[in-house]
Amino acid sequence: MNELLSVPPTVFVIAAALVVPFVSRRIAHGVSIAALVAVVGWALLVPDGIGPTYTFMGLDVIVVSVDDFSRLMAIIFGGFGAAAVAWAYFADTDNRHLLWGLAYVGASLWTVTVGDWLGLVVGWEVMAIASTVFVWLSGGAAVRAGYRYAIAHAIGGSLLLAGVVLYLFTADPSATALHFDGTGISGAPIPGTEISLAAVLAGVGIGVNTAMIGLHSWLPDTYPRPHVATSVFLCCYTTKSAVYAAYRAFPDGNVVLAFVGAAMAIYGAGFALAQKDMRRLLSYHIQSQVGIMLAGIGVGSALGIAGAFAHLFNHILYKGLLFMAAGILILQLKENRLNNFGAIGTSAPIALVVFLVGAMSISGVPGFNGFISKGMVMDAADYDFPSDVVIVGDFSIDILFWMIAVGSMGTFASFIKFGYYAFLDGEPIDAPDANLGHAVVAGAVAAACVVFGVYYQALVPYLPMAGGLELSPYSLSHLLKAGYLAGGGIAIFVLGKPIIDRLHGGFDVDQVYDPAAFYGVRSLSGGLGGLYNRVDGLVVGTGWRLVGTVHEPSTAIRGAIPESWQDAYDRRYESTPGKTGGKLGIGLTIYVAAGVLTVALAIALFI
Repeated sequence: MNELLSVPPTVFVIAAALVVPFVSRRIAHGVSIAALVAVVGWALLVPDGIGPTYTFMGLDVIVVSVDDFSRLMAIIFGGFGAAAVAWAYFADTDNRHLLWGLAYVGASLWTVTVGDWLGLVVGWEVMAIASTVFVWLSGGAAVRAGYRYAIAHAIGGSLLLAGVVLYLFTADPSATALHFDGTGISGAPIPGTEISLAAVLAGVGIGVNTAMIGLHSWLPDTYPRPHVATSVFLCCYTTKSAVYAAYRAFPDGNVVLAFVGAAMAIYGAGFALAQKDMRRLLSYHIQSQVGIMLAGIGVGSALGIAGAFAHLFNHILYKGLLFMAAGILILQLKENRLNNFGAIGTSAPIALVVFLVGAMSISGVPGFNGFISKGMVMDAADYDFPSDVVIVGDFSIDILFWMIAVGSMGTFASFIKFGYYAFLDGEPIDAPDANLGHAVVAGAVAAACVVFGVYYQALVPYLPMAGGLELSPYSLSHLLKAGYLAGGGIAIFVLGKPIIDRLHGGFDVDQVYDPAAFYGVRSLSGGLGGLYNRVDGLVVGTGWRLVGTVHEPSTAIRGAIPESWQDAYDRRYESTPGKTGGKLGIGLTIYVAAGVLTVALAIALFI
């Protein structure tokens, strides 16, 4: 075994975390950045293969498994993690913040580099715990949001675990049954269908972490609440680990996953248009962009999967950059909402450039990384996925392709909105710009967005299933496609601006099921409380009756038997020993009963 394969990348992060409590803030952040850069080095140098395997509960857990998918995840998780740590340092966060940030990153790295479902579920749960505490550190409104976040991920993790366990017992329950073998999660189908219950449970559990529609409100509720440096971390790991898990669960594609992803692209972009809170707007765009990744995985072709993971890689860069841009504005202006400050204009050129690079990347403008990966997924939806529907005669539309296209137009429109309200609308203000540290860190991430947009060939060798693909993203057809998506986005913003001006968040699903959950839980707790009181009264009453029975057993027995037997019982009571009216005294009766119960218990346990 290659020596690097024997070292889980999480070890580098754990080593840094052990140092953090005992050194100065500067050294702690420096050591952490070095550890995360070491993760990138490990990922670039480690060969494909399987590392150490340990037995747990009769199952073989592979703690390191390297293929094209896990390698790419380790590269971007480690690389962006280093940038997030550096950005947090220049935002004046303390060592405790860093410690929990490292715990979150380390658990995420474990999740995407293990080789089996049991190991993944362990990392999944630790990641949820670490990120919850990470959110709570900020206090205030983040505490309540953290509780919702914890509940959502507890439910999602439980469903995923249930799916994995059911898969284990419906598949061959051998020591290696949960290893990633390229077949995903299947199992016995639900009677009368071809659908596997294990796949449904695992898919919904993963869907919680991808912010699938209806299961997503934890994301826009949580990410805007904590410190801006915490949001920079959060935007990278949880949802992208879920995309990775979605591929492992459905490696051959899935039509439901494809259309759910495309719907998320539209839904997230639409709700982003309604937001005035900068980080809430960006949070909805995580849902939208993750939807595009899921659509690519759902298509199931080499181009779709390669495009999905290219988009995952690029998304972490430009979404992290956009959260950095919002963080700069929030730190300098002490304000989260776009309509609560005037036009910054060019008074903060660093913040403006950082925002523009991120906005053009996520919108798919040629020359930026999002253009490459979004184009790959759209091509896969157009050419590799049969979703054409005939409208009139020979005229048809490709539903999946156009769903992603509409979501992309909404993305373009919402970032026109962000830029317009932040930099152009209102009275001009002289806003302070980013500090030097944030300028350097954000500048490096922005440069990566441009490099992978112009020299996209640098990423292709690391993309899963991209070996035989011939990419030509700057062909005339692709440039024209980018042009009409941009035109559609501009039209949406210009024509919809009177409505957009009035929107302050929109009516999302949480406004329905939050009250339902509150009143439902209150009713449930009230019902449980009433049931407890009735059981308590029954137990107490029974107890007192037992006391009375022990004290005056003859009275209790006489009251329990039919009236026609009572005279015979009275005569027998006068003529037999003890206080029960039976031939056995109380003491001997208890001994006999205890013996019978012991024998019954032994039979139940051993037979």
